[in-house]
Amino acid sequence: MLFDTHAHLNDPAFDPDRDALIRSLPEKGISLVMNVGCCLESSRDCVAMAETYPHIYASVGSHPDAANEVNEEVLEEYRILCKHEKVKAIGEIGLDYYYEDIPRDVQQKAFWMQMALAKELQMPVIVHERDAHQDGLMIVKDFPGVRGVFHCYSGSAEMARQLVNMGWYIGFTGVLTFRNARKAVETASCIPL
Repeated sequence: MLFDTHAHLNDPAFDPDRDALIRSLPEKGISLVMNVGCCLESSRDCVAMAETYPHIYASVGSHPDAANEVNEEVLEEYRILCKHEKVKAIGEIGLDYYYEDIPRDVQQKAFWMQMALAKELQMPVIVHERDAHQDGLMIVKDFPGVRGVFHCYSGSAEMARQLVNMGWYIGFTGVLTFRNARKAVETASCIPL
């Protein structure tokens, strides 16, 4: 049994054959999928897909690129969506300072608010963090009872140790295959967990 823990099946790239693809996953060995929300609209879509397909689960949240949408009304919508039995996490939330399309203070506030929601609802989180290592770590430390995964980890070995010691999971993705990722691979491979 394989569990795809981070998919974006509502991405427009899947428009031509989404239904056929999703229905074929179990016969291809992928028994479960976590379809991850990135904004309010995609979070609603993820929940709708989870209602439609028995092997699809959902998370709801606003990615750093959608941090400017996070307010009390959006959080209330997420609270309502989280009542659905197949919503299992808050995410994809976090910080992304690589492009800085959304100001850092706006991203930090949105991340903090969604971490507070996860604490309130006692749900795990899916964190996207890019080039914001110290700020990301400081915010998660504000919520010692909240756990989850840094799904596309690119921080230091020391930060990884801190996260693991705090009960977090760390995911490594295709970023490790980039030409300039050699240092990250060497660092990640020597983390004594």
